[in-house]
Amino acid sequence: MTKTEILKRVRAKCLDCCCDSHKEVKLCPVEKCSLWPLRLGIDPTRRQLSDQERQARLQGLRKQRLTQNSTLDKTNFSPTFPGEGDK
Repeated sequence: MTKTEILKRVRAKCLDCCCDSHKEVKLCPVEKCSLWPLRLGIDPTRRQLSDQERQARLQGLRKQRLTQNSTLDKTNFSPTFPGEGDK
């Protein structure tokens, strides 16, 4: 069983405990429950990316998308990315 499958099962159990209310799972007051840190379906021990790492990954994805799009036979194709305005 993968970590993702475990987290999905924990999330399902927490939803069951809170009558399928996502809001109640988020607001769960039972901090002594062994599932409490995992209730949102994310791994609390996962390291957060720094801004530099996030930007590097974003640039890599942009480069990959442009490479994939350039192989298409479309003209005047201009990809836009979330968060980009008129630059």
